[in-house]
Amino acid sequence: MRNYTFRKGTPDEAAVLYNLVVDRMAWMDRKGIRQWNVTEYLVRFPMDYYVEHQRIGQLYVLVDDESGKVVCAAVLKEEDDRWPDDGQKALYLHNFASAVGWLEPVGDIFLDHCLQLSRSMHKDFFRLDCAVDNAFLNRYYGSRGYTEAGYCTHGLYKGVLRQKAID
Repeated sequence: MRNYTFRKGTPDEAAVLYNLVVDRMAWMDRKGIRQWNVTEYLVRFPMDYYVEHQRIGQLYVLVDDESGKVVCAAVLKEEDDRWPDDGQKALYLHNFASAVGWLEPVGDIFLDHCLQLSRSMHKDFFRLDCAVDNAFLNRYYGSRGYTEAGYCTHGLYKGVLRQKAID
């Protein structure tokens, strides 16, 4: 297994996350998956969105130590209007994308780091959402202990809200 570094993204890495998303959308097209590629994702999340979230410290990356390549990235927020205000302290995952074709489970590694970050920030939950009709992702998150907590709609996107308690 390779070594990776999880850290906040630099200004140049906002474009890297944007390009990971674009690459992942092309992969979805090839695989016949209807998700970001059919929900006007790049209209809702243009390059400026990633630049702004990097500027305010919400862009996180996972870098392969050997090559220096960003292999996974996301925006992590402390507030999310897709979730009801339930008084819980949570960290929210958005725009989560990994490099297409990377052989190691960098998404798993990234999520593990997010849980550690949530713990260090004294959060009650780590939260995310995934497409209602993506059975594979729903099984994946369920197998990692993310329980269903409701549903959301954002433009054309319909998602399942999922969370994992921080112990």
